[in-house]
Amino acid sequence: MIRSSLLLIVALLSAAAPRASAFSASSTNVRVSKSLFLSSSAADSAPDDPFESYSPGSSLVYKELASGEGEPCEDGDVLTVSYKGKLFGSSGKQFDQSDMFIFRKAEGNCMPGFDQGLDGAKVNSKRIVRIPPELAYGSSGKGSVIPPNSDLEFEIEVKDIAKGLAGSAKMFGEERIIGGLGMLAIMGIIPMLPPIPGFNQ
Repeated sequence: MIRSSLLLIVALLSAAAPRASAFSASSTNVRVSKSLFLSSSAADSAPDDPFESYSPGSSLVYKELASGEGEPCEDGDVLTVSYKGKLFGSSGKQFDQSDMFIFRKAEGNCMPGFDQGLDGAKVNSKRIVRIPPELAYGSSGKGSVIPPNSDLEFEIEVKDIAKGLAGSAKMFGEERIIGGLGMLAIMGIIPMLPPIPGFNQ
């Protein structure tokens, strides 16, 4: 009789105890739910990287490999850069490269995409620029080297940024300016010209 009573009490106490459910605050369920929520939230809030998701016909985009130093370039500045150019896509064929290309920013000295891809660049900046056809050679292409409607990719390093008169001298050619002044000095047209090694010494 006593044994039966004890079993009955145990059964009643077990039935009265709260049990974990899908909506209970058990520590295991809370961790799982929180983990799933944060994962979903991070996925929703993280935008696609426009550089990595670039596809033919996308807008111009660049990836900064080195930020450089000093003041950023502005329209009208003269930039000296080195670059490698290749077709964007599966072929990735390189079509051009230069160790020293000089151009004046925003004055039509080069293709629009090349120019725009260096907006705000500094000395020693390094960028990979992906350029859609409308900012490159468009539907015409460039001979047999660049097919029509080609997206291009350039790896560019800014070597120098010259402003004002220094930029104009860079565009015209510093060696030509020095040589011209030297010739004028030899001819006596500029007698007060400071000594130029190799010319009037």
